[in-house]
Amino acid sequence: MTRLLRIVESRRWPGILTILLATVSIGWSGPTVRHVAWTAVDFFPADLARQVHRHDDRFNAGIRRGLSSPPAWRAGPPGSLPLALEAQIRSCAADLQKPVPFADLVEELGVLAVLVLDANDPLAAIHEDPKEASYSSAYQRYVTSILERLRLVYYGQNRDLIFGGAVTATINSAFDRSGSLYPFIGEEFYRTGELRDWRVLDDRSVAFGVAGVSLSRALTDLANFVTYVWRQGGGRVPTPRPTPLGHTGPTITRSLGGGFPGRDAGSRGEPAMPRSSIQLPPP
Repeated sequence: MTRLLRIVESRRWPGILTILLATVSIGWSGPTVRHVAWTAVDFFPADLARQVHRHDDRFNAGIRRGLSSPPAWRAGPPGSLPLALEAQIRSCAADLQKPVPFADLVEELGVLAVLVLDANDPLAAIHEDPKEASYSSAYQRYVTSILERLRLVYYGQNRDLIFGGAVTATINSAFDRSGSLYPFIGEEFYRTGELRDWRVLDDRSVAFGVAGVSLSRALTDLANFVTYVWRQGGGRVPTPRPTPLGHTGPTITRSLGGGFPGRDAGSRGEPAMPRSSIQLPPP
């Protein structure tokens, strides 16, 4: 946090109005950030993922630190979010090269997770709609309420980032995506001409789609930034998941949400295979 403070304070702080806007215009709640951050760990390099699970308390501590960061750090331009995000990525890479204790690195990755989620949050990244403050908190509650129904996807490795070092370009791409999705949130809340209650939005709404795309992209960006950091310290980059011959687009992997599809299905009905007649000996 101290290192980021020195870096950010070297630039001109945004105005008080932007800081206040950032305070109320964050689309992701703490539970949403933690849910996506921990889901992303499944797509970290295996050796690093083990360290995160071993030091889970430090990862959670980093997330808490990130969530309590000054509002201007978590806001897009004229806020300092792009600068803070890039500084955190490069700081983590430098720490791994020193090296620092894994527990300390894991905590810094928790801070990084929050900044990556913010960059993929249209309401945190962009502040152009004068009505934004009227629906931002409602959108936050809405997204939190649909987490169990969202199926996050991982879009595969960003080789330009991991092997080419395209940190700034990847950050810019995240903000570009957030900017393209930003208008749809306000349009959905004012579709009838007046502000709608978030409880009337269903899973077919544009708001649901924006949340699914944004959080999946955030998961993917976090996994790729962490993989880039890991490689800078000499860590092994996992082999990309196999794709069909001739495939050139992203590799999309669906998160199982902690289990297998259909795991909650009822147990009634005949088994697909006949019951076994084998009798096991007594223990």
